[in-house]
Amino acid sequence: MKKRTLFSNQISMAAFLVLSGIAAIASACGSAASGDGRITVLNPAVTEKLAERVPLAPRLDTLEGKTVYLVDMNYEGINGTAVMGELQNWFARNMPGVKTVLRLKSGSYISDDPALWKEIKEKGGDAVIMGVAG
Repeated sequence: MKKRTLFSNQISMAAFLVLSGIAAIASACGSAASGDGRITVLNPAVTEKLAERVPLAPRLDTLEGKTVYLVDMNYEGINGTAVMGELQNWFARNMPGVKTVLRLKSGSYISDDPALWKEIKEKGGDAVIMGVAG
């Protein structure tokens, strides 16, 4: 392994950048200061109203003879990964009595996919494994 020595001008530049950042933060905070050492901040919460509570679905006694949807969440819109396919292969080898259906959710991981939820409900999906993999 080759050693690399930092030169004094590199150290000076790093110190300058750090101190510049601290000065910028201090001046920004100073403009919002109330005069007694406290600063004013914004609450990042969107709303104070809690989301409606929905009970969890009851657990299945067994997966044998059931249909399990494997839903790739399409994280970052990369059109799926091999992870859910590997999970489907695992089910085929280790639990052949479980039918698996592999689906890629449309849009990104944060967008809704009503057509997929409708398909799962109408075609008798007993369980869903949703995954963000990449």
